[in-house]
Order: sequence, then C-alpha cells, then structure tokens
Amino acid sequence: MNIGKILNLIADNNINPEDVFSLVEEIKSTNLKDEQNLRNIIRRVAKLANRPIDKSKEDSLVKKILNEGIDEDIFGMI
Repeated sequence: MNIGKILNLIADNNINPEDVFSLVEEIKSTNLKDEQNLRNIIRRVAKLANRPIDKSKEDSLVKKILNEGIDEDIFGMI
C-alpha cells in the first residue's frame, strides 16, 4: 500500500494524526473478517475524515474489503 496516499489523505482532510494512531492500534486487535467490525471501522474513518458515508458506499466498501482485501483502489472509493 502506498504510504504517500495515506499521508496525503490525512493532510488533505486535516485529520489529527493521534486519532489515526489510536484507530490503527484498535484495528490491530480487531477481526476484519467480521462484517460488523469492518462497518464500525469504516464509519470511524469517515468520521475522522469528516466525510459522510451513505449506506450504499459503506456496503460497497465492506464487500470490496471482504472479497479483495485492502489495496490502493480503496482510496478512489473514499
């Protein structure tokens, strides 16, 4: 995964890096194959980025992550 894209996303959306680190620590111990856990993380990321996420976009992200994992294409969906 391209760390530059992640850093640009953080900078472009004025996200507090400490909040990102906190989320990363939480994700480390979370079962990402569990759909509800994944939905909670997606909602939390949307909130951190101050971007609304509708049900259809959330569903698309969940489906993509569960079927294909997380790759650079995910940034185009955010």
